[in-house]
Amino acid sequence: MLPLFLLLFAAAPADVVVMPAIEISRGSSRAPDEQPVRAIQLTAFAIDRTEVSIDAFEHFVRAAWNDATVWSEDGRVWRDASGRGAGRDMREAGREGNHPVVAVSWFEADAYCRWNGGKLPTEAQWERAACDGGAGPFPWGTEQREGVRWATKSVNFGEIRINTAPVDEDVSSEPMGLRHMVGNVWEWTADWYDRDAYASGPSIDPVGPDTGRWKTIRGGSFSNLPSYSTCTHREPAEPNDVRLTVGFRCVYSSH
Repeated sequence: MLPLFLLLFAAAPADVVVMPAIEISRGSSRAPDEQPVRAIQLTAFAIDRTEVSIDAFEHFVRAAWNDATVWSEDGRVWRDASGRGAGRDMREAGREGNHPVVAVSWFEADAYCRWNGGKLPTEAQWERAACDGGAGPFPWGTEQREGVRWATKSVNFGEIRINTAPVDEDVSSEPMGLRHMVGNVWEWTADWYDRDAYASGPSIDPVGPDTGRWKTIRGGSFSNLPSYSTCTHREPAEPNDVRLTVGFRCVYSSH
């Protein structure tokens, strides 16, 4: 018989990783907006093993784009002003359907996760999954690894090539079997970005501010140097941004 904490997530999609409740030290001394390092407690959740693929997202577009119940109020406003988003050609960007979808706004990512029975991860959930409570800076420890989809030198965005890997490619031995928590594509989180967010707020299941201008993206991408692709690095992005470097994955709760 499955342990109780696994049975609680029986309704989640098949390919998820369950993250048991834990206390971790969130943040690092590497950047001002990653400080202070502080102990937080997180309840159990499940997270997609992989980033959402092009094929999975296009299934959502066909099945639920016009379903108002899966969009937030602001998301419906964005959808009604944006047609079908960036369109499949841009979301695909010349790649196979098993690569991570890109060129999706925060509103689209949020709607997809709602439709799939989940939500976007908070920054705390994302960081817990990426580092599994370890010190980092990378999911597997301190050394840089060959095969991770990140840049080895600065990228000229006038000549950018969408150099992602299939979402289920295993090259980095990340904790608990997760794939591409760093590198490949940036990932949207649920939280509004606040440079000083780590300095205050609850120590149990912390979330970002109630409002803001930017959402937070995490994990770096194929176009970023390893210093950006760590478990703790944080970047702001406007929720209506459509970038060829940004995708997402979802989380699921037991209630």
